[in-house]
Amino acid sequence: GLADPALARYATWDELAARLVDARAGALANRVRRLAGLVGAGPDWHAEVLAELGFLHLIAQAGQRLPDLPGPLADAVATASGWQVRHADVLAGVPDTDHWFVAGRSDVREDRIEVRRIWLQGRDTGRWAMLLSFAAYQQSLDDSFEVGSAVHADLHRYPGGSLRALAGRRHGDVLSICPPPAGTVREACTSIGQAVAAEPWLERFPAVVRAMPTTVDGRWVLSDGTGALPLLGSDRALATWLAASAGDPVDVPVEWTPHGVTPLTVHADDRVLDIGPRADPSFVGSA
Repeated sequence: GLADPALARYATWDELAARLVDARAGALANRVRRLAGLVGAGPDWHAEVLAELGFLHLIAQAGQRLPDLPGPLADAVATASGWQVRHADVLAGVPDTDHWFVAGRSDVREDRIEVRRIWLQGRDTGRWAMLLSFAAYQQSLDDSFEVGSAVHADLHRYPGGSLRALAGRRHGDVLSICPPPAGTVREACTSIGQAVAAEPWLERFPAVVRAMPTTVDGRWVLSDGTGALPLLGSDRALATWLAASAGDPVDVPVEWTPHGVTPLTVHADDRVLDIGPRADPSFVGSA
């Protein structure tokens, strides 16, 4: 069980991840490697590791039953497993054309690469989309979508109604300072809950709320009159947010995770501030 000393050795997880890479299940391999960092990290690590193992078991069981699953759910399981879809096949699909608000940017280090998520919301449909870019050492992440702008463009979605998409043709000039519509914390919780109910293994989901940071029992939370969510992110991002808003509610795109929400952007009266997590500048550079 979880008391096995082998779990504390990185090689235990790395060998399993390597087998998953050989099986072309890259997303599962990344989740397994992250388990190595959870073991022994903090007093509650047993619960976190057990929960992650539960998600891995759920995806693995679903992956063995793909022919019996509804089409969109089967595609979602394949995406969660990391089974690759060729870019050419994605770009050959019917585009999702809209005026896309560039709501926020979030960078994270995964193993030996930097990953950037750009969150877009359609002005006409209200649908969300996510663009991913990757950078190994001294390579560059995609910076062609400016946070706070709006772009009339084609997006080509991955199978199964996935949030992930590839950028296609642009149809006009970029519009600056275009905030996406904001809702309440309760409305954000509703949309997040619906997404998690459809895909229990979901790790991130976007929302835009008009709220303010405050403290409850010594912890920062995102709150309004309808509810509150735990806040993640750096102290610098929080300080920038507080300084720009003067403590008043403002429109803030956030990225939900099971541990809380990370603020990505602050829409002040006269400007947009990108406060999302940034890549390590010593790792990412000119290609």
